[in-house]
Amino acid sequence: MMAREFPSTKAGVGEDDESGINYSVAFDLNVFSGSTLVVGETVFLSDDGVEVLASTDGSYYAVNAYSFIDADKKEIGGMYGRDDAGQNVVGFRVIDQAANDDDTVLEIASTSTTDATATVDIQANRSGESTDTYLHLEKSDTASEIDLLTNLTSGRVRIGPKINILGVGYAMCDVYIKGTYFIIKYSDGGTTRYKYMDLSGTGTTWTHNTSEPA
Repeated sequence: MMAREFPSTKAGVGEDDESGINYSVAFDLNVFSGSTLVVGETVFLSDDGVEVLASTDGSYYAVNAYSFIDADKKEIGGMYGRDDAGQNVVGFRVIDQAANDDDTVLEIASTSTTDATATVDIQANRSGESTDTYLHLEKSDTASEIDLLTNLTSGRVRIGPKINILGVGYAMCDVYIKGTYFIIKYSDGGTTRYKYMDLSGTGTTWTHNTSEPA
């Protein structure tokens, strides 16, 4: 992403309100078109809402975004739109434009009261087809679950390189594939144990060892 200062309207003299915005300067830069206010030719304000003209060169820019900035007007993230060739892209990003070595966190949360259900759905849909490819998180009085589903007849969920399973009491094991071996790795009171089966051929024998199969 191109690093740039966030655009801001400089305060003038004598016509500021308490926010420090000078309306004479601001409206000199804006154009009214019917009932729509056009700001800098990229932002459109109307009764229908706020519209931002998307980037068309395959890159994210603050000028094509709903952005958040820090006290020094350095960008910390936002929602960005791109009108790429053959695809439309909306990205939610958190960045450290000031290069302060700050951690970046993108959080998507749904928070309800204890008398309601909180859910988060992330879906990939196509018009005219059933909704069958999605990530669903739910927390309610009776459920605390995550569903990761694809098309039941031809779908696939790929996770790699390992699945870490956390059990009751924080017991853990790793499940993964190495070469032709299907492996379960488990810490047994400090001793690492490997239970594995060779998936090649017709054998169905499980083997135990304290070292990973080569």
